[in-house]
Amino acid sequence: MTDSNTEIQSTFRGIAGRYDAHIKFYNFIGLRLKDFGVRAAERLRLKRGDCVVDLGCGTGLNFPNILERIGPEGRLTGVDLTAEMLARAKARSDAAGWKNVELVQSDLADYVFPEGIDAVIASGVMGYVPEYGRVIESAARALAPDGHLVLLDGKIPDTWPSWLVKLLFKIKNPLGLNREYFDSRPWESVERCFGETTLEERFGGWVYISAGSKPLR
Repeated sequence: MTDSNTEIQSTFRGIAGRYDAHIKFYNFIGLRLKDFGVRAAERLRLKRGDCVVDLGCGTGLNFPNILERIGPEGRLTGVDLTAEMLARAKARSDAAGWKNVELVQSDLADYVFPEGIDAVIASGVMGYVPEYGRVIESAARALAPDGHLVLLDGKIPDTWPSWLVKLLFKIKNPLGLNREYFDSRPWESVERCFGETTLEERFGGWVYISAGSKPLR
């Protein structure tokens, strides 16, 4: 984890009100996180009526991509550590009239997955969780046959020289993302826990989409 839970909550409590605007700002440097989110949702292979867990859901930016695929018959559970981020997710859900969204405040390492869920997604969060391997294992066990897990997150490109990476991480950012965050390798846990996996790199290798599928039997 990049910080203690208390520090993480403090960071996101402070930025909750402007988090969505902050994410949009990345468009100016070509980092189109909204497009990556659409691609991640596609990799979940959702169908109407599916039950989905969104880990580290934040303000609910993934919700539209998921709900348009599962429909009102489906169920979406958003899990996040910070109450202020969940309050924004609730406001988004209320404004859209979504009646099939449940919000849970929890440390991801302590969250107990419902059995038989169809999909799990986690965007920009696993680097904060030192127990990410255990979280991914728990998600894999809880998934129904032919269920899918997708991680959308950041990594350090293999092609970047170390001096340039060090220089980049000297720049402060409001989300507390540091070298330790990007050094985590959650996709390796996906590869251990799932028989069928894919790994896509975007934005010059700084963004990855890791997907795992559970066998039918």
